[in-house]
Amino acid sequence: AVWANEAWGSYWNWDPKETWAFITWTVFAIYFHTRTTTNLEGVNSALVASMGFLIIWICYFGVNLLGIGLHSYGSFTLN
Repeated sequence: AVWANEAWGSYWNWDPKETWAFITWTVFAIYFHTRTTTNLEGVNSALVASMGFLIIWICYFGVNLLGIGLHSYGSFTLN
């Protein structure tokens, strides 16, 4: 965040890559919480981990390769 403020003049831009990275970190923080809470172990943590895996794929393919933004690499056009 400090580097982003120096480079772009703000700590947070609503760039799709930054937003999806925040969503990914939040889902896996929830996952670690479900793993350490005894009454939420098992199926609940497996569902959250599966959701996190899906979100990583969305973040990688959807944002990196198909999205348009500051951190996108592709922005393929389908003709």
